[in-house]
Amino acid sequence: MSRSKDSTLLGIVYSDPLALWALDFLIRRQHAPIDIIWAYSSGKDVLQNIDNFEHPQAILIDLDLLDINYSILSRRIKLIDSNIGTVGIASSLPQESLEARNTSQINLIVHKKDSIEEIIRAVGSVSNHPKLMHWTSKDQASPLSKKELQIIRMTARGFTYAAIGRQLHISEQTVKTYIRRSYIKLGVHTRSECVALCSSQGWLI
Repeated sequence: MSRSKDSTLLGIVYSDPLALWALDFLIRRQHAPIDIIWAYSSGKDVLQNIDNFEHPQAILIDLDLLDINYSILSRRIKLIDSNIGTVGIASSLPQESLEARNTSQINLIVHKKDSIEEIIRAVGSVSNHPKLMHWTSKDQASPLSKKELQIIRMTARGFTYAAIGRQLHISEQTVKTYIRRSYIKLGVHTRSECVALCSSQGWLI
């Protein structure tokens, strides 16, 4: 797996598997300079496997873990590698979250209802990543290649696949291949969804 040298390596531990999947998906969809290197629904699994991988620079920790107290987990993580920044994800009231931060080695606390941008900014703060510290959705880069964006722009202007192929001197089948790849990268299923998403992100300008 190729990684950017400018990316923050991130681990996630969240007790609800569905919420874990959603959090992983939403972070990846931002296309921020973050590489998620592992995601577990068990704190004990984190401790058992953390040395099997490159250590992350930041870990998102569900403060409602079922199998191990988050405070114990955070302290053990810090004993393994004191350079790992920890962000607790809380469902409690702000004052309770502050107490949780003061009685454990959690570096920052965010709320489960906070936006994905706020969570990314917290990851940036504990990993000392300037771009992530000020992250907004407007910062997200297109995951598409220049050729894929060019083809989507032409699609948005009403060109057929055959016409695009003639303009770009490639086969119609190759155009369709680029389109399929774009759908997969963006998580969409139709041409209109693809164009709408790219347009909303300002990638078709």
